[in-house]
Amino acid sequence: MKKILLSLALILSVTMLSAQSKAVVDAQKAIDKALAATQDAKKAEKPATWISLADAYIKAYDIPASNLLTGVGKSDVATLLKGQKPTGNESIVSADRDQLTVDVYSDKKLYYRENQLEAWIVTAPVAENLLAKAQDALLKAAELGAKPSDVAKKMEDIHSKYQSEAVNNYVVTNYAQASKAFEAAADVYDNKVMNKVDTMSVYNAAFVAGMSNDVERAIALYKACAARGIYEDGNVFSNLADIYRGQNDTENCKKALEDGFVAFPANQGILIGLINLYMDTNDDPQKIFDLIHAAEANEPNNASLFKAEGDVYKNLKDYDNAVKLYQQSSQVNSDYIYGTFAEGIMYYDWAVEIQTAAAAELDDAKYMELNKQFEEVLLKAIVPFEKVFDASQDADVKSAVAEYLKNVYFRFRDKDAKYQAGYEKFNSFLAE
Repeated sequence: MKKILLSLALILSVTMLSAQSKAVVDAQKAIDKALAATQDAKKAEKPATWISLADAYIKAYDIPASNLLTGVGKSDVATLLKGQKPTGNESIVSADRDQLTVDVYSDKKLYYRENQLEAWIVTAPVAENLLAKAQDALLKAAELGAKPSDVAKKMEDIHSKYQSEAVNNYVVTNYAQASKAFEAAADVYDNKVMNKVDTMSVYNAAFVAGMSNDVERAIALYKACAARGIYEDGNVFSNLADIYRGQNDTENCKKALEDGFVAFPANQGILIGLINLYMDTNDDPQKIFDLIHAAEANEPNNASLFKAEGDVYKNLKDYDNAVKLYQQSSQVNSDYIYGTFAEGIMYYDWAVEIQTAAAAELDDAKYMELNKQFEEVLLKAIVPFEKVFDASQDADVKSAVAEYLKNVYFRFRDKDAKYQAGYEKFNSFLAE
């Protein structure tokens, strides 16, 4: 009986493998047939001929991962794959540092997080560059007068497939391939038919290229971002500067940061980059203030500039001047809460620094003095945090402030009933 069951299982696996192989063979035949039509002089002038070719390429692209969906349980994947069986197993660490288990198939790898499908990578496509070939066929159809909406719909499908490919590769840390897929997704929109700019894919292509340590490619892509007006609130400049810093290219690093600051003076990555650069090169930090003051002169009512100047003082550990600038930002614009928020964070972070120093202090008298300073500074964070909590309508901001206040009040809950009440108030707010 056991031998009979084994024989049936073997027959079944061969049947499923044959079905998969037949789909590949049929897809290749469909491509060959569609290509042959494009070689016919009369058929080659018809848009439908090229759309059929694009459809054949897209169908072939889909075969290895047909029916797969992220989030599906491992037990359901066998059903979706119609009986295909893995040939081996692996494990990797994902981009967010989680452990993923990997089922290896003859034409793909499936990656699971806690038995749920997280990503997949096709390792043996029916043919190479199928989406690019489909895109070229669709553009040819458009040239010949195909209905724009028909072409655009199929181009959107190609764009979506590239994005999925990019995300899957990113998840499994194939950063070089992810960058190329993001760039390909952006390219799908960059033509006369679509005439759109996929800003996130353009930026992600550069960002992930940096993660793959492909320095030249990352620099070129970031420059392409800037040329197209894609700045991601200034992150393009700060990321580009980080790459130059890693190459010990101080001149280009400084230029990227200074150019970025002119356009995005409130960007924290740019500000901190400038501060670190001037400190590393023993340059005069006053140059940073000169840049900020020039921006303030051009926009005297821009509260974020005064907050940015306060951030510089904070990073230089000049807390008195930092407070003055944070408070000035709210004087310039009473509706601007982020300077006040920054003031609270400054006191909180300063208190943590003092607490860390106290923990390392072996002299009892010095320890007691540091602990006293810690409590004095921490208490100063309450007023600005309370102001922000009362003034803000942003749920995320209120939650962040409430978390800070809960921690501060918890520290002093045994010293006064008002602190215990404060702790209970914000603890309840966060629980709700």
